Amino acid sequence: MIVDIDIDKFSKSYLLKFEVKNFNTPDDYKMAVTTVTCFSNDYDLDPELDHDDMREIVEKTIELEKEKFVFEISEDGIEVDI
Repeated sequence: MIVDIDIDKFSKSYLLKFEVKNFNTPDDYKMAVTTVTCFSNDYDLDPELDHDDMREIVEKTIELEKEKFVFEISEDGIEVDI
């Protein structure tokens, strides 16, 4: 699993960029959830995300003919941009 991680020093947020081509096995979905959870813990956030939710995000990204999606994690919360 390859994840592009950016830290925005101005907004103090994490940007986790996932490419759909990297999701090939059930473990890939679980690893992505674990990664989001780890960064969310810095802000005491619970993403309430499981591997089925991640699968839905990947499927929606493919449906929209996009190659990647981004989780933005900050003290304001967690957002997913496709």
